[in-house]
Amino acid sequence: MTTRKLAPSQNLTDRVAAALGDEILGGRYAIGDLLQSEAEMAKAFGVSRTVMREAVSRLKADGLVASKQGSGIFVTATQRQIRFSIDASAEHDIEKILPIVELRQGFEVEAAGLAALQATAEDLAEMREALNSMADALDRHDIRSGVEADVSFHAAICKATHNPYYPQLFETFRTFLLENIAVSRENSHRRAPDACPAVSPAQSEHEALFAAIESGDDHAARLRARQHLENTRRRLIDAAGR
Repeated sequence: MTTRKLAPSQNLTDRVAAALGDEILGGRYAIGDLLQSEAEMAKAFGVSRTVMREAVSRLKADGLVASKQGSGIFVTATQRQIRFSIDASAEHDIEKILPIVELRQGFEVEAAGLAALQATAEDLAEMREALNSMADALDRHDIRSGVEADVSFHAAICKATHNPYYPQLFETFRTFLLENIAVSRENSHRRAPDACPAVSPAQSEHEALFAAIESGDDHAARLRARQHLENTRRRLIDAAGR
């Protein structure tokens, strides 16, 4: 049996996953081809079965292979899937944050309209809970908790569409939003530390959006969502001092 060569790397599992992945992506296999057993591959790579098992798991997560009980490991793709992600380096850079807000305008407006038509009592309760948490955080001047509730509110709207792709897409924004909304609000607070939290524009916009969704008015929900996101965009610009 030919021993496979591994490229230098800090982590042995990474090395094995990369080497086997390169074989699959390099044309050695076709979709549907059966790979050797984990034990055979472990011997060929000169690693333990534990390392081999973890390497195969990573390729499964990448969508390159899949296992069938009693049949073995099969190749499911010979090209890596393109996964949407947001560059973390964009944090705090207003020139990179604004395109993300514009992207949100493109799908969250429609999500609000669908939520108005599809939301269940449970969905509405989840939105209301997030709104209450936001109000409580405002009263306590707890910016970070308020941002977490803000993001949870928008996530609940996407969930209420009952289209699985809306919450999946929103999840790609979650970490980015948690950080950048917090930065925006902290900057705004420093500019106006005596502003009354009870009249927060963002909170009022969220309440109006929720009311539209709760009423089942998809047109109003889209309008409120569009207004809120446009105002969010303007607040980010103001917070950056532009």
